[in-house]
Amino acid sequence: MQSETNKKIKKIIIVPGNFFVSRNFFSSPLIENLQQISVKEKITIYIAGVESNPISSKYFKSLKNYFEGNYNMIFIPLMGSPKSPISRFIWYLKNNFLHKTATYRFNEINNFITHKRYKEITKLKIKDKFLWKTDIWPKYLGFPFPKSKLILKIILRFISAALTSRNPQIHKHLKEIKPDLLLLGDIQSPVSFDYVSVAKKLNIKIAGNVRTWDHLTKNGPVVPGLDEYWVWNPIMRTELEIFHKVSKNKIFEVGSPQFDYYFFNKTNEKNLTDYFNIKNPKSEFLLDDDAKLIFFATNRSHRGIGEESIIHHICENIALGKYNQKKINLILRSHPYDADFNERFKEFNDYPFVRLFKSPDLSEFNPDDFREDMIKVSLLLKRSKLVICGQSTFAIDSSCTNTPVINISFDGDIEVDSKLSVKNRYNVDHYQKLTSMDGTTIIEDFISLDNEINSYLINPELKSLGRDKIKNNFAGFFNKLSSERIAERIIKLIE
Repeated sequence: MQSETNKKIKKIIIVPGNFFVSRNFFSSPLIENLQQISVKEKITIYIAGVESNPISSKYFKSLKNYFEGNYNMIFIPLMGSPKSPISRFIWYLKNNFLHKTATYRFNEINNFITHKRYKEITKLKIKDKFLWKTDIWPKYLGFPFPKSKLILKIILRFISAALTSRNPQIHKHLKEIKPDLLLLGDIQSPVSFDYVSVAKKLNIKIAGNVRTWDHLTKNGPVVPGLDEYWVWNPIMRTELEIFHKVSKNKIFEVGSPQFDYYFFNKTNEKNLTDYFNIKNPKSEFLLDDDAKLIFFATNRSHRGIGEESIIHHICENIALGKYNQKKINLILRSHPYDADFNERFKEFNDYPFVRLFKSPDLSEFNPDDFREDMIKVSLLLKRSKLVICGQSTFAIDSSCTNTPVINISFDGDIEVDSKLSVKNRYNVDHYQKLTSMDGTTIIEDFISLDNEINSYLINPELKSLGRDKIKNNFAGFFNKLSSERIAERIIKLIE
């Protein structure tokens, strides 16, 4: 057995592959856990970019200084940009056709509800400001024989082939660093196929993380043949087994670090805000001690259709004292990709009980900004008496703090085609599984909205058993934090 001083230095490369994964990994307690094991276990950690595409040199330099200066982790480019016309064409073909046709065919073969919804929207053939490009999936992506498993198999082999996965930068990284472990943050991203293609030739051990809870029934096939597959929860484990044919002994439930702050006790919360110099949101948002707090998680305009009219309705009722609790504070929280949040909701600043809470911009990922944001959200949800949102992950966040949840399933005073309606957004596999646990209330008009707000303000224990089911089955709640479980898996894999 090697002594601590003679321990061989191990190396791992983390490829987040997406801004959401970067946020969940590097703005959560996981970053400290990674730093701890790097010292204790003598591990050199390399981080390959923060997105699925190369970033600007200025942005790269700022992140390199951040990770190397604060955590002694080496920040390296994700990949090299294609140079020749042929390599650019292959990259475009892989990302804009091959990966999409594989996703379409995989979803068609498995008959997912989400896929049926996309096909119905695509058939509309209309231009509408509420129509989102990611909801459009043309039939030619499945031509010919969309349910052919053989054709899908051929396409996946082509995606993983050396011809379509050749990137000198990736090959150089893996060959020179010779990592003991490659950790992928998004195992359905095209860039992950590129990394795996090279890593397998070099006999590098690979673990892959499913980016988020809705992707296994929406975002197509996962990269095959990894040593380990990491999921948030037991539902995703089952989906990975049944639909993606991954052996159950390769699947590990590690949770998601984005939920870790919800499970900190009050002492740890105080230590967090002090250590990171974060202003307590009670003081920042001037919340009244004797007021009940309602947290409204808004969405982008094309997904939160009619939210402005719904919020106006709630504000007028609060102002007129129509709810059971006469004194209420209302927080309006932005989506990380909503660039128009301040403009869309500025009118509500005229109500003295409303507070606007702008999320940091995810397209300009700053780990410290998002850490502060995640901590503030956790503190606000613990204080809130009610959360209102559309079809959103906030239903899971709220269940972690046992805060009642109202899901909005109508478009306020906006007239829109039923296929584009907020109501139709619930016709997706992952959310139907969540609502089946009876931990949220779906409302379809203003009258039921008012009734449910009053009901929850009077009795916040309503549907608490269902929220507990959501916490356990979706957040992947365990005795240990997700950050700790991920660190343990890394150590186990490189032993």
